[in-house]
Amino acid sequence: MTKQEAKERIEKLKKEIEHHRYQYHVLDRQEISDAALDSLKHELAEWEQQFPEFITPDSPTERVGGKPLPAFKKVKHVVPQWSFNDAFSEEEVRAWDERVRSGLKKAGFLDAPHYVCELKIDGLHVVCTYENGALTVAATRGDGTVGEDVTHSVLTVESVPFHLREKVDVIVEGEIWMGKKMFDVLNRERKKKELPEFANPRNAAAGAIRQLDPKIAAERKLDIIFYEISKDDGRVKSQADELERLRVLGFKTEKNWKRVNAIDEVIAFWKQWEKKRDLLPFWLDGIVVKVDERRAQELLGYTGKAPRFTLAIKFATEQATSIVRAVNWQVGRTGALTPVAVMDPVNLVGTTVTHATLHNIDEIQRLDVRIGDTVVVEKAGDIIPKVLEVLPRLRPKDARPIAAPRKCPVCGSPVLRREGEVAITCTRKNCGAKRERQIQHFVSKGAFDIVGLGKKIVARFLQLGLINSPADIFKLTPDDLRELEGFGEVSAQKLVNAIAAKRKITFPRFINALGIRHVGEETAQVLARVLYTQEKLQKATREDLENIDGVGPEMAESIREFFNDDANQKLFADLESVGAKPMRFSGLGGAQSGGKLADKTAVVTGTLESFSREEAKEAIRHAGGKVAGSVSKNTDFVVAGVNPGSKYDDAKKLGVNIIDEKEFLKLIG
Repeated sequence: MTKQEAKERIEKLKKEIEHHRYQYHVLDRQEISDAALDSLKHELAEWEQQFPEFITPDSPTERVGGKPLPAFKKVKHVVPQWSFNDAFSEEEVRAWDERVRSGLKKAGFLDAPHYVCELKIDGLHVVCTYENGALTVAATRGDGTVGEDVTHSVLTVESVPFHLREKVDVIVEGEIWMGKKMFDVLNRERKKKELPEFANPRNAAAGAIRQLDPKIAAERKLDIIFYEISKDDGRVKSQADELERLRVLGFKTEKNWKRVNAIDEVIAFWKQWEKKRDLLPFWLDGIVVKVDERRAQELLGYTGKAPRFTLAIKFATEQATSIVRAVNWQVGRTGALTPVAVMDPVNLVGTTVTHATLHNIDEIQRLDVRIGDTVVVEKAGDIIPKVLEVLPRLRPKDARPIAAPRKCPVCGSPVLRREGEVAITCTRKNCGAKRERQIQHFVSKGAFDIVGLGKKIVARFLQLGLINSPADIFKLTPDDLRELEGFGEVSAQKLVNAIAAKRKITFPRFINALGIRHVGEETAQVLARVLYTQEKLQKATREDLENIDGVGPEMAESIREFFNDDANQKLFADLESVGAKPMRFSGLGGAQSGGKLADKTAVVTGTLESFSREEAKEAIRHAGGKVAGSVSKNTDFVVAGVNPGSKYDDAKKLGVNIIDEKEFLKLIG
């Protein structure tokens, strides 16, 4: 990027960030997620670091917050309210540690610094002033210099002390937060009243505190954690002392902080709480690490907006922003072409993401996404990253529209869009990409589930000519594999054994493995439950199929087309010749008539301790229930494990019953 292009990008980012800050801080509105806004700020900071000549006093990186609401009395802070520099990766944390050590060494502080790790609660920052041990003013952060007087609302928070245990003059900082349970109750009430729901507990807490009527704050049962003494008598000599001093004075502090000796312990603390954050009553968005020794803090000092001795280490986010550089069209197992955005690298859920699905041409047109656009990307749980929205104010002048392909990007054959469908499909039956995806699906977890035969191995075997169809997999021998790079005597035999163990699989898995258009895992269960054998399924007429509950005309037609195809008839014969046939359906793993979950539809999301997600689905089916892939008004309940992702949010929005693993075990027990 040229210097002029960098300047233009910086200016656009500043305007975009300020727009969202005004919406959030002044109007109490939120148009994009906190994670997406953090991503924009992080990008701006990186560009300004690369081109410092473009840093201006009005840059969002040089300020702390937004403008205070004019309806409130203004409070000028005695002590400036600083923001924190952010880190999103282990490399950035270690780079900060190097800067701290280098800065202290230059200043003559030769001892190795200690660090204090604290949980970063996602709430509303407040500054409380006590005179002679009595609370006189509670104010918001505001722009870091001037905040809003919210004493009347803060006094409704029971954990805020009116009087301290010592008659001292002190200014302290804390985070007001709303508990997760209270947040769910509040949103259910707002939904009943047809009011817009809050995006997160921080919005709900801020909305309560920043009201002229203190009754609203009192009704929301808010809480507070204090973590900083901005001004005192100077007796405190370290951050650890400061936290202990707060407790002694009568302030509520967070008990999970830890003093450590090295940056490796900081990183371990960060990763530990990223896994455990769901166990807490409040929302966390990361941890804060501070140099412990007060003398070292003073030597390190401050930048224009943040202390050099403090760092906020954010947890892996599910949303971020990036720039679309190109769009590739991938060919799926049914021949459907899926547009995939190629983007600048961005960190999501702990991994570097460079691709995100755009689903189909209709979605591209709905989003109005173009090459060069800045977009919000989401990766929830193990779901493929997807583009959620475009930020049009960041669109460059040379942004290019995305056109639908006219030919298959792999084999060059014409493409077809069937009437009433959104998918664009390759018309060639033996398209190489289609065959590769079909075999990858055939051996996947919900189908034959052959361990060790992943997507890359399948692609490699096809390229080498070792396989050409699913049946060829069962013909592989150790001699075919042991000379290949990455394979040896033991690993070759291990893969062949894994293949042999899956010659006989359940009928629902077999149906799913075939990759019939419109037929997924749940429909495979339904077909197996009614038709029992492969022979009955192959002979079923379109009318027979349409009479099955859950099978519509379009699906019935797709099934008949599949079984009437000569190439597929040959596939069945080839599979039978190598002994790969489904077992007759006996009901094992299927629905029990009159089971505990009869006529119930469930969704499973997140990580469970007792069993895998697939095993949980099998348990639901065995108890007579159905499993859906997404949450809708027809969903009866959602089983939510750790890090549940967007399905959990959808369930909350729709008012669907959410149960945890313990409740689920009781339900199916």
